[in-house]
Amino acid sequence: MKNFTKKIKNYSFRSIRTKMVLFFLIVALFPLLLFGLLSYGKSSEIVNKQFNDYEQFAVSQLNEQIENIFEQMYVVSKDINQYLSDPTLVILQEEIPRTYTGFIEIKNFERYLEAHKTYDTKGIYLITNTGYYYGNSRLDIHKLFKKPFWKEINSLKDGDLWIGFYNTDHYFTGKKDEKIIGLVFPIESDFGVLKGSKLLVETNAEELFSYIGFLENDLHASITLKNGKNQVVYKTKNTQKELTTDIIWNNHFEAYGWDIHIRIPKEYYYQSSTVILRYTIAAILFSIILVSVLAVVFSVPLTRGIKSLNSSMKRVSEGNLDTQIPIRFNDELGILSQNFNVMVNQIKELIEKISMTERLKRQAELKAFHYQINPHLLFNTLNSIQWKARLSGAKEVQGMIYHLTEVLHENLNFADELIPLKKELKTIQHYLKVQEIRYGQTFEYIETIHPECLDYLIPRMSLQPLFENIFFHAFEDGRGRIELEVTAQPGYLELTLTDNGKGMNKETMDKLLDPNHQGVNGRGIGVYNVDQRIRLHFGNEYGLSIESVAGMKSSFRIKWPKRS
Repeated sequence: MKNFTKKIKNYSFRSIRTKMVLFFLIVALFPLLLFGLLSYGKSSEIVNKQFNDYEQFAVSQLNEQIENIFEQMYVVSKDINQYLSDPTLVILQEEIPRTYTGFIEIKNFERYLEAHKTYDTKGIYLITNTGYYYGNSRLDIHKLFKKPFWKEINSLKDGDLWIGFYNTDHYFTGKKDEKIIGLVFPIESDFGVLKGSKLLVETNAEELFSYIGFLENDLHASITLKNGKNQVVYKTKNTQKELTTDIIWNNHFEAYGWDIHIRIPKEYYYQSSTVILRYTIAAILFSIILVSVLAVVFSVPLTRGIKSLNSSMKRVSEGNLDTQIPIRFNDELGILSQNFNVMVNQIKELIEKISMTERLKRQAELKAFHYQINPHLLFNTLNSIQWKARLSGAKEVQGMIYHLTEVLHENLNFADELIPLKKELKTIQHYLKVQEIRYGQTFEYIETIHPECLDYLIPRMSLQPLFENIFFHAFEDGRGRIELEVTAQPGYLELTLTDNGKGMNKETMDKLLDPNHQGVNGRGIGVYNVDQRIRLHFGNEYGLSIESVAGMKSSFRIKWPKRS
């Protein structure tokens, strides 16, 4: 640990940039921390007091709004009940009027109900025991009777009332999921159809629930409403666990028996202070970053030139000769950078000259190997043509000349050094046809190649010298079996050419790959040429190898990279 600390200390104080950053931080950090703590303490005190007043005001507004809605509905129901309880004012003898007088009486009564509506009133209905109702025609009375709260309505006694929340899915028109507050009041009358009837007053509660939603979302409050029977009428979903530190408000509506319970977690109650603390910390961190950036910016002109020169020298040492240092100033570092650029350009020109010389030398070697065509193919084929011409008709002679022409055409074509493997194999097919005409069907040829290998490139005339070696040295009178297999390995191809001829000993195999050895009349040099051309094209990690068992078989194995 001591050694590590020592290394960090030595590295830090060797850097001009690090020293400037530390100096700027020390100068700016202490006053900034003191100012931030004082600002946080004072501002959080003020904001907490304002937020507390705001929350108390919001809660009192919710209480007042609920109480106003209840009071308004209660006043309307009491007034209508008092009006209907007086037999001198209205008596409804029939639910469905059969006379014009009865029709006018019902219309006047419905106008009276409509006159009690306010802006938030959804509807006012008088519902008889038989299910007939008076009011506007939008009410679906059957759906209303199916609501769970209506079962409680039938057990109401005179003077009692019911208040609760539900959705407006019992209307023929309008929104189906609109929140409303309903008040049901039994009518205190024993005259006509009014006996046992109930008054339903419905008020739109969307504004009330939006206000509740505001308290729940913005203040993270949990709200619970209970009616006079201590039943939960509304409760905030996904409420947090109750803690003893929570801020709680309770209110009881004496006239209706309702209770409202509001609870706010302490963390949200004091979230303004938390926000101020976070912003204070963020401001301090931002100031530290800003100071660090300014220190770096001021130190860059002093260190950038040296670092640029150092990194450029490192890239050149790694072989990147396109490296150039931009000249920004005319000082000593600028002159040094200019001389460095001149030196790199001179090294690059020298290496390009050497590379050009090596490429020319390599091309000359490739052409030299290519021009060393084994003359035995031409002489032996011509002798065979002459011999066949004496013994057989012109058809075989014509076929032999055709295949020979195809073989010589590929041998003497110097346009492309690298050709697809399938083109090289096509030349081998022509070569084997010539040998078949020469020896007859005395040999067997088996070819196993994966289709994906056929389009990869191979040096021209890489296979024919190997086949020539088989027919001239391994087989007697062309009798035997030849197997050619090409497999794709990760990153390279491997070709194996095997014959069941007389095989070779180690000395013979070494001579085939010896550049200083040349057999009688130039025989044996073709195998060495194949190996050298593979290496010149693709590198020394690739090439030709030979395996043989005397009296049994020989195998030529070529390894070269995948080139499309």
